[in-house]
Amino acid sequence: MAMDTGRIRGIIYDCDGVLVDSVESNVAYYNHILTRFDLPVLDESWMDLVLTGTGRGVLEALFEGSPFIGDALELQRQLPPEAFLDLVKPEPRIHEVLRLVRMRYHTAVATNRGKSLVPLLEMLRMKDLFDVLVTSGDVTRHKPDPQCVSIILERLGLEPGEVLYVGDSHVDRETAARAGTPFAAYRNRALKADLHLPDHAHLFRVLDLSPGTFER
Repeated sequence: MAMDTGRIRGIIYDCDGVLVDSVESNVAYYNHILTRFDLPVLDESWMDLVLTGTGRGVLEALFEGSPFIGDALELQRQLPPEAFLDLVKPEPRIHEVLRLVRMRYHTAVATNRGKSLVPLLEMLRMKDLFDVLVTSGDVTRHKPDPQCVSIILERLGLEPGEVLYVGDSHVDRETAARAGTPFAAYRNRALKADLHLPDHAHLFRVLDLSPGTFER
């Protein structure tokens, strides 16, 4: 069944890989911790987990079987939330799209990123472009569990079919499926989705809107 765009009242965004390009930042962050314990730096096999997992979950996987896991987690706790955020870049046109979209739609973030989300969005001047932010610290069950989406729906007073979840990974796809929300795959044609977004501005066409149709 085709997605009913007329029902959509809110857009939920994943953060990493959707709002921002954080590959360089995340790799630098975890390599910093690994090298402190003289362990090999990340290779390509870790990229999926590094970009979709929680900070604790990534470290537990990286240090599995290592006697240094406790020390690594303590080092992570000591790192300031702003560590390596200067390497993060906003996705093209995301500010423009969010400013226009939120004139008619609620906007929210559901992410496995933790304490660094708010300083990241503040640094990129994006925090005020969202009505609700849900991080790994706000839930007891992380994505792909849909608890983050349930929190957003409750705060916005919306039903699952009234929000569009925009993500770029299999974790996002499963989160949306388990939450019962339509799913838009951002720049990832390999994902099964209700629609695919080659760029953020494509959302205007999906929702049959143009910048000129927005009025305050």
